[in-house]
Parts: sequence; structure tokens; C-alpha cells
Amino acid sequence: MEIIPAIDIRKGKCVRLYQGDYRRQVVYDEKPLAVALKWGSQGTRWLHIADLDGAAGGKPENIDSVEEIIKESGLSIQFGGGIRQESMVEELLRKGVRRIILSTSAVENPEMVRKVCSRFGEAIVVSLDARDGKICIHGWRKDTMVDILQLGRDMVNIGVKRFVFTDIGRDGTLTGPNFDMIGRLVSGINVPVIAAGGISKLEHLERLKQIGVEGAIIGKALYTGDIDLREAITSLGHREAR
Repeated sequence: MEIIPAIDIRKGKCVRLYQGDYRRQVVYDEKPLAVALKWGSQGTRWLHIADLDGAAGGKPENIDSVEEIIKESGLSIQFGGGIRQESMVEELLRKGVRRIILSTSAVENPEMVRKVCSRFGEAIVVSLDARDGKICIHGWRKDTMVDILQLGRDMVNIGVKRFVFTDIGRDGTLTGPNFDMIGRLVSGINVPVIAAGGISKLEHLERLKQIGVEGAIIGKALYTGDIDLREAITSLGHREAR
């Protein structure tokens, strides 16, 4: 199982939100690159980078930070936040992003998702961000009545080969993942699923591995010290050769 540290960027800083609430923000570092290098030194191969300004505004706003991290860290980056045009997908891949994470587009512009999946294959990931089983879009600020499992199946049918699932109600809370929904996704969609939201103990990671997720994104628990990244990778993840 891949252990993937999360770096959320807002106004150029590394921050964490509580349940996606932009009003409940903690700044953990003024320089996202410093955080990326820290996680890289502890053995991670991947980083999950979210552009919070982009997610809310509809266009990535922190690409310079992402480029700097790619250049200086050498890590594989999956990046999302406001990516809603095919041209932006192409630009980010050209800049060295390994995986592009789409969310709002899966609901509002599935034809675009179909096109980029056809062009770029496994470089395209759809993030299923849900509150009480229903998808939320526009940086989690807009609720929908779209069922998470149905959207997942629809996306598989148009070519999506990997998903990130975040339970918004658990994100940043350290209260544990939504194991039930994660299990339903893994068994019901039959493509790789990366889990996020609420992970705060090695035991959570162990259970996720048993469920069969491909990876686990860890955010707040790394910043608070509830999980030691090196220990998690040694116990459950893939280690980068150094």
C-alpha cells in the first residue's frame, strides 16, 4: 500500500483545514517545499498536493509551488484543485505532474473527463469527495445529490482507472476513516482506490490495507505527530530506495 503525505497549499503556504472549512485553517509551514523535502527524507515516493485556492476558484493558483517541489524533491506528484480544462491537464503533465486529480469536472463536465482519460490514461484520477454519501464539488463548498457509488461507476464507464475517496466529515478530524464506504467502493468499482480522511493511527492504515485500498493519503496526523511517516512506510508501505 502506498503511503502518501498530503500538502494542502493556500496562498502559497502549507495549511490544513478542518472538514474542508476554509474558515478553520491552521498554517503548518510558510514554505510547502520544506514540507515536501521533509516527507521525502522520510521515505515517501508520492505526494498528494491540493491547491485550495484553485479548488475554490476554479483555476489552479499555486502551480509555481508545485513546479518547485517537482524540481527540488524528485518525488512523484498527484495534484488537484481547480483543474477543469483539458488544456490545463496537458500543461500540468508537461510540467511534470504524474497524476492529475479531477473532482468538480466529473460532475459538471464528464465529457472532458472522457477526453483526458482517452488521451492520458492512468495519469487521470477522479476524486470522489463526499459528505453523507453525496458528492461535493467546488472545493467541497457545493453539495450535490449525486451518489458516490453511482458516480464512481459512471466514471469507470468513461475510462477512469483510479479514484481518491475523501469523507469530508472526517477530513482533518483524526477520528478514523469511513471504512464502510471505502470497503463498498473497493468492492463495487473494481479499480484502484486511494483513501483519505480521518486517518490518525497505524491501526487505521492496517485496516485499510486489509480492505484492499491501493494507497492512503495522510494529512493532519503527520503534522500533529499522531503518525510517524517513516514508521508507517516501514510497516505498511513502499520504501524509496536511497
